Amino acid sequence: MAFSAVQAEAEGTPAFSGGVDPGGPATKIPTVVAPSASPPLAGSDVPLSGEKAWRIAEGWYAHTAFLLMLGAGPEIVATVATPREFPWMFHLFPALEQVRPLRAGQLEPETLLKLQSSLVFLPRAEAGLQPVLTREGMKTVTLGFQDFAGLLNCLKETEGLVATPLAAQRVQRYSQALQAALTAGGQPTAERPRVLHLPSLKPLQVDGAKTIISQWIEAGGGRNAATVTGNHRPVTAEQIVAWDPDILILGANAGSLESLRRDPVLGQLRAVRARRVFRNPSGVFLWDRYGPELLLQLFWARQVISRGRVDEADMTRRIMAFYREFYGVSLSPAEAARILAAQPPRSR
Repeated sequence: MAFSAVQAEAEGTPAFSGGVDPGGPATKIPTVVAPSASPPLAGSDVPLSGEKAWRIAEGWYAHTAFLLMLGAGPEIVATVATPREFPWMFHLFPALEQVRPLRAGQLEPETLLKLQSSLVFLPRAEAGLQPVLTREGMKTVTLGFQDFAGLLNCLKETEGLVATPLAAQRVQRYSQALQAALTAGGQPTAERPRVLHLPSLKPLQVDGAKTIISQWIEAGGGRNAATVTGNHRPVTAEQIVAWDPDILILGANAGSLESLRRDPVLGQLRAVRARRVFRNPSGVFLWDRYGPELLLQLFWARQVISRGRVDEADMTRRIMAFYREFYGVSLSPAEAARILAAQPPRSR
């Protein structure tokens, strides 16, 4: 089965049209287009057709997912992403198994030169390498963002380098879908449930204000219970008890739900006692952080926050549609269900 958005892509029309989210009557979000018999749009197997084919060395985990989304997978010669950390990425794009693994935070110009890298992407934390790599003749781009506006800027800058019709079409449609999904309902802030996102249980960490995590919590109809600022902030169990959130969301790799329930301190939280603790989905990249699947995260978070449960059938359809449209990948319902449950793919 293929996706009927192929025709929309050719015409530059957003495949995710406006619709009412079952999570809340006042919230407009994109709806999933039903399947049709049209052939699927090619994805990662499409070589770049711009004026120059790059040999890309990817130094930022999340950005690898953006390159795959824009059809630039065949141009990646090295990446810091690994199959252990991102099993779905390597399962759906198996050609990545053949590229050179890089060590995050320890990129070596000599290695990149041996690979004949012509384009290097760096996270902001490694911006100091940019002049060194540039002197060696490698085009080097430092990227990063902390909010949805920055995500779109990052995506558009990458599309300008990839420079293919496929990349341009996907960026246009993704931008339109994301902007539609961010149109939140009118619930007063004071009445919104307090949501706490835990990226790690050991060590105990939270995601605070001025992060994209806080943005999707607000877009989903909640408010961040954490009063700290920034990502992966260390915190004590006693501080979390003082916040006592209505809803807890654990990152895909945060730790065991059962250990949280059994914890003598955290187990007393109202969210734990009311069984309003949710495991965040994870696919090609972590949905809750800085990758393309943040669009899916908005739909999921709105259901969790506004209804206290996930409509698994609805989310499975959305996942299958998203991956087909933006990655050129056809998932089975069982694969989509595993992504929704933050489970790795089954062995080949």
